Parts: sequence; structure tokens; C-alpha cells
Amino acid sequence: MTNLVLIVLIALGWGLLGPASKVLFAAEPGVFDGFTVTVARAAWCLPIFLIGFGVAWRLERPRLDARRWLALIGAGVVFGLAISVLFSVAAQHTSVAHISFLIGLSPVTNTVAAAIAFRTRLHRRDWTALALGVFGVSLLALTHSNDRAAVFGDLLMVGWLAAFAVYAVALRYVGARVSTMFLICTIGVVSMGTLLVAGVALGWTRGIEHVTDSPVIAGWFFGEIVLGSTLVAQPAFAAAVRRMGVALATIGSEYTALAIGIAASLAAHEAWTPLTIVAGAVLCGALTVTFAPIPWLDTPERRAA
Repeated sequence: MTNLVLIVLIALGWGLLGPASKVLFAAEPGVFDGFTVTVARAAWCLPIFLIGFGVAWRLERPRLDARRWLALIGAGVVFGLAISVLFSVAAQHTSVAHISFLIGLSPVTNTVAAAIAFRTRLHRRDWTALALGVFGVSLLALTHSNDRAAVFGDLLMVGWLAAFAVYAVALRYVGARVSTMFLICTIGVVSMGTLLVAGVALGWTRGIEHVTDSPVIAGWFFGEIVLGSTLVAQPAFAAAVRRMGVALATIGSEYTALAIGIAASLAAHEAWTPLTIVAGAVLCGALTVTFAPIPWLDTPERRAA
């Protein structure tokens, strides 16, 4: 039961982030955009992460060497300046459906990045999933061939996949040498801190004071962007990985988040073309190939492992 609760919390946090961003963009177009929403998120989340960091530090001081400290800080910078910003700006240009399908490809890109970083071999299953992923992304791009803004949004999500893969590799390198609370709070402080500093320097702060302009804006901002996606989904995913393992935690959360994203897209009456459906099916196939027990995709050495 606990595992199911964790998966649902992760999926709600990840699956509703795109729709929440679009609600804010539509509510006050002159105030909220991809940049101002992420800076407002940083401003409201940073104090909470600072308190958590202080508590975690007092409970157990981490023992990390210089390289792992650098990896941990780098993960925070990537999460703040790349993952958060790319996702929010992409949500401004492309559809919730496309965002959901592309997020579902992250286990495939994470596997490839880990193989490159840690010099491990990619197996038949990995190459098949990667080929399906590239094909699916190409089909998604074709659905927006006449809409440059939407193509730009899809390309930003491809950049998000690359940034998320770097983030995942950095976390894997840090390993289990620190507590989950310290890991999440350190990344939170670094990511939200760097994002807030950059936002102040570039003049992206106008959204901070407008997040309470209406009940709808406040509800989506604090309920989903601050609480759901930032303060709940990330710790829940870390806890799920420790309880269930990376594979089960990832496939459960990705499939459930994908289902929530598709439901949100349909509820918003987004236009789906036949090519969108085909592309989505191909990308779902890539995710399935990554984890499903399909014997012929496993090489003998992988079966033995």
C-alpha cells in the first residue's frame, strides 16, 4: 500500500506540472511566463529547503569527498537552471500531451547517459528502446511541422531530457552516502538558490508577488508547482527508489504520470492528430521495452546479470 501511495504522489506531482503552468500562463499573460513561474517557484521553495537542510545537517553530517560534493552541487545547478527552466518554457510553447510523452522517454535517455558516464555496455534492449525513442520524437516533431513555436517547445523538452539524464548520472555518482533528506534539501537549496539569483539578475521576478492574485492561481501554484512537484514528488521518488528499486519506481511513476498527463490534455480539449497518437504509442513502446520482461531483448550476459 505504501508503494502505491508513493507512486501516486510522484505521478500527480510530475503529471500535473504542465497543466498547472499553462493555467498560470493563461491567467495573467503579462505576468507569468516560463521564466517568471520558475523564479517564483524558487522564491517560495527556497526557505523551506533551507530549513530542511539545516535539520538534515544537524541530524547527520555527510561524509563526501570533493568530487561527490561537486557532483551534488552540480546536480542542484542543473536542476535549477536547466531542468526547471527548460520544462517551464517548453510548457509555454508545446502541448501537455507532447510534454507527457517526452517525459516518458526519460528512462531511455537516462540509461544511455549512464552507459556513457560509467562506461557500461548498452544491450539489445537499450538500443531498441533508444531507436523507438528517436523515431517517436521525430514523429512528434512532424505533428508540429507548420508551427515553429510548438517545434521549439518540443526541442526544449529534448534538451530537458538531456539535462535530466545529466542530473540522474550525478545523483548516481553521489550514491547512498547521504540521507534522502539531506540529498533532497541540498539539491533544493542549490537549485532554487541559483535560479533565484539568476532571476533577480535578469529581471524575472515579477511573478513572485502575483501568485496570490486569485484563488485559481494560488491553488495551482502552491498546490502543484510548490507542493506537488517540488516538495512532494521529489522526496517521494527518492523514497520509492529505496523501497522498490530504480526500475519499479521509475516505470510505475512514469506510466502513471503519463496517464495523468494524457487525461489532462484531453480535459483541456487539446487537438490530437492521428500522427500524435502514433508518436505517443511509439514512445510508450520505448518505455515498455526498457522495463518489460521480453526475453528475446536480453543478451545472454544481461540475463546472467
